[in-house]
Amino acid sequence: MRVLPRLAASSAVLASAAFSMGASAWEVEQSDDPIVHDAARASLLTLGTNHGARLLTEDIRTLQGLNAAVDGKGLTLLTTVEKLNQAISDLDARVDETEISIVLSSDILFDFDKADIKSTAEHELMMLGMIIREKRTGNVTIIGHTDAKGSEAYNISLSQRRATSVKNWLVQHAQIDAEVINTEGLGETRPIAPNVNADGSDDVDGRTKNRRVDIMIQTREPFE
Repeated sequence: MRVLPRLAASSAVLASAAFSMGASAWEVEQSDDPIVHDAARASLLTLGTNHGARLLTEDIRTLQGLNAAVDGKGLTLLTTVEKLNQAISDLDARVDETEISIVLSSDILFDFDKADIKSTAEHELMMLGMIIREKRTGNVTIIGHTDAKGSEAYNISLSQRRATSVKNWLVQHAQIDAEVINTEGLGETRPIAPNVNADGSDDVDGRTKNRRVDIMIQTREPFE
């Protein structure tokens, strides 16, 4: 390994620098011995232009396969990858070969019968915005859904307004280009759970699941 020679060379330079500083401070005559100067020059040549510093981003590229620029941002890049993976996990995203699909509960995003984003939904939406910024290569589709309470026409309108609210939030707070986001409201037409029980009574859990916003993030062109 080259660690010990580099450390030894670094120690030699530091010792030489300390000796020079100390000699100046105490007005001691500095050595003109050519052997000392030659040893110092040899140490600097051994260290090279980076003075023994290891470039962290080179290690990251080797270990992670990341195309990190050699500009001191290697740690930031690695942290971003970790946060991105954590966001995908936290939002229970489904990842396949061409897109990432995320389902957000309307009860998290909105108050009852409203289309304004709740302040408490910021964490989920910030994670969503991160995933879109880092993984999107094509369009983003946001689809609003409701339960079966109310008229079909009203639910279509409410679900469309909710999808638009999510889009507007992402544009304003997550710096997502509005041109790449498509929205749609499907109301109660695409339930994923029953709205009523077999005996006709209200299925609260089912209606809760149906009140949702689906987000599809295109990450690659579909295979033909």
